[in-house]
Amino acid sequence: MRLWLLVAPLLCSLAVSVNAIELRLNGSRILDSRAPGASLGLGPIALPDGSLARGLSLGELYPFMSEAWRIEARAASGLKAVEAGDLAERLYSSYLVESGPGIYDLVIGRERLRGIESLDLRGDALPEDGLEVWLSWEGVSEIKEELARLASQKGKRIKALEVPNTQSKLLAVARGGGRTPDLVLIQSDFVPSLAGGKLLQSLDYLDRGELIAKGFEAFESAGKRWAIPFYYDAQLLFYNTKLAQTALPADYTLADLEARARALKGKVRAPLAWNLYSAYWLVPFMSGFGMERLVEPDGTIRVDDSRTAAALEALLHLVREGLLEAAERDAMVSWFATGQAGYILSGSYSIPEFSRLGLDFAVAPYPLASKGGRPIAPLLDFKGFALSRRTAVPVLARRVAQALTAQGFQRRFALALGKIPANEAAWTASKEGNPWYEALCQSARIGIVVPPADAYPVFKNTMWKILRLLFSGQMSVAEALPAAQRIIDQNLRPRS
Repeated sequence: MRLWLLVAPLLCSLAVSVNAIELRLNGSRILDSRAPGASLGLGPIALPDGSLARGLSLGELYPFMSEAWRIEARAASGLKAVEAGDLAERLYSSYLVESGPGIYDLVIGRERLRGIESLDLRGDALPEDGLEVWLSWEGVSEIKEELARLASQKGKRIKALEVPNTQSKLLAVARGGGRTPDLVLIQSDFVPSLAGGKLLQSLDYLDRGELIAKGFEAFESAGKRWAIPFYYDAQLLFYNTKLAQTALPADYTLADLEARARALKGKVRAPLAWNLYSAYWLVPFMSGFGMERLVEPDGTIRVDDSRTAAALEALLHLVREGLLEAAERDAMVSWFATGQAGYILSGSYSIPEFSRLGLDFAVAPYPLASKGGRPIAPLLDFKGFALSRRTAVPVLARRVAQALTAQGFQRRFALALGKIPANEAAWTASKEGNPWYEALCQSARIGIVVPPADAYPVFKNTMWKILRLLFSGQMSVAEALPAAQRIIDQNLRPRS
């Protein structure tokens, strides 16, 4: 339990002005800043009581700590102290915030001490050093820059490598007896093979804190958590505002979208365009047409059912009407950028790309399948940091992951790359001036996580082939789904 201790006013020979924040570690001064806002880079912070302030976390101010049990805060009113055995774990979610010109408050949980003049943290600095991190997907250069900054600031050696496929590389290196990374960025469907291969550490002991619950769900397998969620992409409907000049209402349906597409028929190459062959876009329609869960309790995935058939028939109807054309990413983006496609389904990662191109576009969450019906629920594609089972620096790996998932970097990284930060407080703090915020929030609320299950890659690869045959007219729905089910079952059947 956290405990505020009222201590007699501290007499200190070192005079500290109201505009200065003096930082101490075990009584020794580590920083004296007379302009924290200028030198420490204050940014918007969402506080636990729901309010917003300008500030930064204590984790950004202090060295990485192996343990911390007490922080003493001196104000004009005297000295107060917070005591807790897990302070080292909470430094990145405890804040120094600006409450007036040159005036700073300490916020730990829902406790707030105003007018701080000095802080003294009691604990043990982390001796571990020498961390290797493997990175992939978008934003590698931005993460590398942050890791270099952390290494310099904290006095640690951190090596960051870009790896095209962290799963296959980790499996190959482990089989060959090579050195595995201490910290590795993975996606949810990597979990079964990596955790099953005893390559990852369980992270059940970590407090969820400010991180989104769906993010931990995305990395849960065999009843354990295997990664710290970092960011996620959500699918959205993008539309050309020159072609579709009125905004979509909040409760619009698939039929409404069809009507809008019909108004563009003959005027553009494809009123609607997305990758019909990808399970990434099939799953949302399966959900909208009644699917309760993608992966069954026995670990299988069912596709030869009436709900999947209804979803595919609805998509086939749009294709037959000349309203929807299959397009893989490059073609879809090209058509949208040149005004040849009115509405496309893409991930939030397209927002900065389309913004840089200067396109006239807006976004909306996916539609309802029918009036008053279920939402077509987008997939939420999480990336997260996993700790290697073989790491010799587990606490350093954890502290770096905490730094990368803290509000400061989460907010900067996500806004620059069109990602949704796994840190919900960082997402709240980014609301002001963010025109995409509400659509992304709704998508996150209704979205389904890419499941951390062996069946998902099998399902994804099978449907890629079957859907090509279906939408090219070589198979009917009645033929395609039983064929897909047989392939999925055969690939999931235990081999003797």
